[in-house]
This record gives sequence, C-alpha cells and structure tokens, in this order.
Amino acid sequence: MSTTPAKDDPQPIYLINFEAYLRPKQPHKITPLQCFGRPQKPKSKCNKFHQTLQRIKLLRYWRTQHARFAKSLRQLPLPSFLSFLRARHDDGLCKSKTGFEIYCEMSSIHGFHVFVGACTWQRVLWWLIICTAVLLSLLVLIMSYTLSAETPTVRYIESMLQPMSEQSRNFPALSICSMNRISKSQLKAKEWSLPPQVLPWLTKHNWNPNPNDRTLLSDNISWSQLLESLAPRICESQVLACLWQGLPHSCDQLFTTSWSYSEGRCCTFNETPIHTAGNPAKGLTLRLSSQLEDYASSRHSAAGFQLLLHDVHSGIHAATERVLLPRATEAHIMLKSFSTHATPYVSGLEPAKRNCYLNQERQLFYYPIYSQANCVAECESEQMLETCGCVHPHMPRRSQWPLCQLEQLKCLREHVYSWDQLQSSCNCLPSCQFKRFEIQIDLTALNDSYPIILANGNISFFKNFNGSDEVLLHIYFDSFSEERLRLDVYENLLTFIGTFGGITGLFMGCSFVSVFELIFFVCVRPTCNWLTRQQIRYRRRRQQRAIKAN
Repeated sequence: MSTTPAKDDPQPIYLINFEAYLRPKQPHKITPLQCFGRPQKPKSKCNKFHQTLQRIKLLRYWRTQHARFAKSLRQLPLPSFLSFLRARHDDGLCKSKTGFEIYCEMSSIHGFHVFVGACTWQRVLWWLIICTAVLLSLLVLIMSYTLSAETPTVRYIESMLQPMSEQSRNFPALSICSMNRISKSQLKAKEWSLPPQVLPWLTKHNWNPNPNDRTLLSDNISWSQLLESLAPRICESQVLACLWQGLPHSCDQLFTTSWSYSEGRCCTFNETPIHTAGNPAKGLTLRLSSQLEDYASSRHSAAGFQLLLHDVHSGIHAATERVLLPRATEAHIMLKSFSTHATPYVSGLEPAKRNCYLNQERQLFYYPIYSQANCVAECESEQMLETCGCVHPHMPRRSQWPLCQLEQLKCLREHVYSWDQLQSSCNCLPSCQFKRFEIQIDLTALNDSYPIILANGNISFFKNFNGSDEVLLHIYFDSFSEERLRLDVYENLLTFIGTFGGITGLFMGCSFVSVFELIFFVCVRPTCNWLTRQQIRYRRRRQQRAIKAN
C-alpha cells in the first residue's frame, strides 16, 4: 500500500505556543504560518501606469537602449598603460590571478576591490575616483606644509594660573629716576655759569656750547664728569626709607646707583641676591622725597619720579615700560608675571625660521644675557662709534672704545638711528625664552594728615613725614600665580604623522596597515615568489642529474 499522501489531503497544521512577550500587538495583521508567499498587494496607480507602459512598448524600448549602452561601455577602448583596467573575459577555465588582483582583493584601501570582477567602465570610474582622492590628499598635504613653513612656531597658553616658584617670585629690576635732571645744589656748588640752553638736560638733545660764555669747557672737565657732577643723588638723598616684605630694611642694601643713556642717574632695585623670609605679597614699600626746591631742569611739567620696569640684565632704553609718580601721591604698583619657555623642538629650527634666539645662542660683548633691547643698545653704540669715532659715556661699549667729549656732542645729536636701520644692520631678533611683567597702578592724593602708623606698629618708617613733597610707593605681586606660555613648533614629527594619517584616511581610507600591505605586495611577495621559483628550478635540475646518473 502506498504511503504517499494524496494531493487533496489537507496540509497539516502545526500549533505554536507563543510566550506572552512574543505575542503580536496587532493580531488583525497576522498571516497564516503556512502561507509562505508574499501577500498580494492591492493594485495602485503606479502598477496600472507600469502595465500601460509595457503595453505601449516604452519600457521595453528603454531596457533595450540601456543594454546597448552598457555593452558599448564594456567595449570602451583604453590605452596600453591602462590595460589593467580591462575586465577579464573568463572562458570557464580557472585562470591564475595576477598580483594586482590579489592585492585588490586583500587591500584595506577603499575602492580597490572593484577592480576584481567588475566591468571595464566600472573599473575606469573607480580609477578616476581614486586618482581624484590621491590628488586631493596631495593638495591638502602641500597646503599644510606651506602653512607650517610660513609659521614654523606658535605660542600656546600652557597655564593661566601657574603657581609661581621661588625663582619666579623674584622682582624685576625697578629703576627710580627723578624727573629733575640737574640738581640746583650741585649747580651752585662751584658757582658755574651755564648758558640757558644747557639746563634742559646735558645729553645729546638741545645743547650747543657758546664759546663766549663762561661754560664748563673752560674748566677742562669731561662729559662723564659733568653728568656725574650735576645729576641729583637719588639713592643717597631722595630714597628716605624702605620696607621689604613688611619689615624695615636698609635702603643701601636694596638699591644701587645706575646710569642710563636716556634717563641719566637712577636708583635700581633688584631683589635677586636678597633672601629675606616673609610674605612676598607684601613686596616693597618706599618713601621718596621729590625735593622740589632742588629742581633746576626737568623734561616734565610735574615734579616727582619715574618708575621703570626692565629685566635684571638689561639696560634702560626709550621703550622701557614706565610709570610717572607725581609728588604728594601714594602709588600701589601691582605686578603680573608672564613667562615664555621654548620646547626642545624649537632648537631644531634655524633662528631665521623661528625668528628668535635661544639662551646663549648669540653672545653680546657688553651684556651677560641676550635680549632684544640689549642687542639694539649695543648695535646703536657700534653705529655711533663708526660715525662719530666715540660713544656716549653711558652707552654699552668695549674697554678700548673712546668716550665722547663735549666738543663731539653735536655729532651725537645729529645722528639718530631708527629702529629699521638698527634691525637691518644688526639683526636683533627677540628672545625665545623670556619673562615679562605688566604693571597696574592706583594713585591717590597724599598730604600731611596721612596716618603714620603701620599695621605692625612701625613708627620709624614715617619719621619726619612730609606728605606734600613725598611719594609713598608700594610694589607687590597681585597674585601667587603667573601666566605661562609655551613656544613650540607648528608641526613636529608626531603632529605630521597625525596630519598625514588624518588626510589620507579621510580621502582614501589609508592606514599603517595599508602601507604595510603595499610594501608586502610590491617588495616582499615578489621576492618570495622569485625565491620559490629558484628553489623549484634547483630541485628539477637535481632530479635531472640524478636520472642521467642512473
């Protein structure tokens, strides 16, 4: 008896128990499990339009033309150097794959897999896309290199609140210069008779000695002796009292007399060699006497002092940061520190490219440490020596250089060198690593009723206080932190690798593995294949020799 079921037998129904969470949320859309075909959709307008196009043979005509166009693209002629883009016509036999086809199948670069098993026109299209991606990658890389060459260095803000170290808390050089240029008491000490044009200030400006008048020329005195004799004694007589970090201190130990080509005699403070315990935020407090009765000549309409802020190993020049302190005022000078340091990558660039000099990279003949201001000062002194045969007594000079006398003052006054002239002849670039300070000042009026007792009970500091003629000066740091900047190269080796990888990965999807693949299929694999062929040939020759020997 046959066990084959009849065609009209009903299909078996298998019951499936669904869990509660597997039950459909819309039971009315359930189709029978035994219905495996697609459910018939209702005829829409698009279906009717499609049937209409088939009746009028438009759709059939479009398919025919499309097939002809595709066939013509497949038969597209290519030059000989693009023969690898022609599609292979397989005749049903197993053909060995070329090295290029193997590389395309295994390459991780996007688009190369299309060259295997695709039509000719598809290969040509993808080849154009890959060439375009390579050209765009090269263009962006060249633009990045050009930008790096134009701006080889860049400054970054490393920290806005860098804690100040003990060395960073050292005060800069603070030079106090009087607005008075000629002391009346010194002028009358020898009963000198000077012409009126001498009084503005005995420097290179505004003085032509008159031989008919009884001047200092008849006393056979040098220019340096004249400046030394007439300048007011600031450190000796005008700095009355000093408080360092809230404690009384001897002013002779804090201040030293210094000379400047532009400002004359000054009194300079430098805290570097002084080690005093205390709070550095308290800073320095000074009583300065303007001595209005001793004024014989001044460049300013007011009486008082100038506070000049500069580096410890730099001199004072015309562009030095300064603050005017009129008499009968109390001034609070708050210092904010900024430091710039260079990374080791900067030393690999030439000074002309990075546009700055590192420490000890350029030596100066007068100043121990290089700075742009010191370089310009020495350059101006050398230019003055070449022009006039001498230098100003307070200019940087070598020991064998002659000093100018009063007869040569006219030459110094006529030859004034601009910044462009000095920069072109001496090439004074800025320093790569430096420290600078910014000044914030608050001024208030001062009179004799000012309280003369400090918080710590020190009364001797305000002994014989004269508020109408004195300047009370407070200098301190505004915080215990500084802004730290970093001078770095625009692009080093690591950043170049990142830039190169990002650009090539964006346009072509390349990576380090892609480079290794290319090296492997270009160098390693052909070498291994050659060695294998040589080994096979050697075995064959050995077998033939063995057969002949037998």
